[in-house]
Amino acid sequence: MGIGLVLAVIILLISANPTNANEIYITQSGDDFSLEVQQRSKDNYVSLNSTGGANDITIRQGMHADGTVDLDETGGHEAYWTITGGTNTVASYQTDENRAGGGGAPHHLANIVNGGNNSVEHTQRGKAGHDGFIEIQGDDNNVTLEQRGNGGQQWADIVLTGDGHTVNASQRGTMAHSFEIDLTNSGGAYSVTSNQTTNNTTTSKTYSLTGICTNTAGCAITVSQN
Repeated sequence: MGIGLVLAVIILLISANPTNANEIYITQSGDDFSLEVQQRSKDNYVSLNSTGGANDITIRQGMHADGTVDLDETGGHEAYWTITGGTNTVASYQTDENRAGGGGAPHHLANIVNGGNNSVEHTQRGKAGHDGFIEIQGDDNNVTLEQRGNGGQQWADIVLTGDGHTVNASQRGTMAHSFEIDLTNSGGAYSVTSNQTTNNTTTSKTYSLTGICTNTAGCAITVSQN
């Protein structure tokens, strides 16, 4: 007899052009859980606490990648995750790409994961700055972070505890970029690729890496500032 997979899917749709911020608070417990949250307007807030293994969780604020939408709105998105369990696949997308009317607020995104074999994708786009924070405890983590847009500073801080990390980070736009990564391991290797790009030669770009590599084959680090 085959073993059935229990899969829960939740899609939350928030109407466009609200007068006040949209707030969602989610607490979830269980394995093999699939969750998608969609907020299609401005000034959105999500707080998520998930416990269990093999979770697949996606949050889209303003949409894209690729749930598209992104009407002309002014951003101001916030998402805060706390996930406990192994083999998690988590993805966050924040955008306000059109913003024809100007103004608007920056995006804030924090992912805190406790478990092994995690895949975390973190994407922020828009025109008023991005703050991104990722903290993971566990082995064999794969992190992809992209911050892109013209009009505000891009800041990212990644803290990983465990072995076998792979990090790919990209910051692109006309304002200042700041990227910090802190790796704590017990003998395993890590691979880090970071790229900071701007068309403005006077814009500051700062990069900080703290890590201990005791792997006899070495650890790979690539940093590019253009």
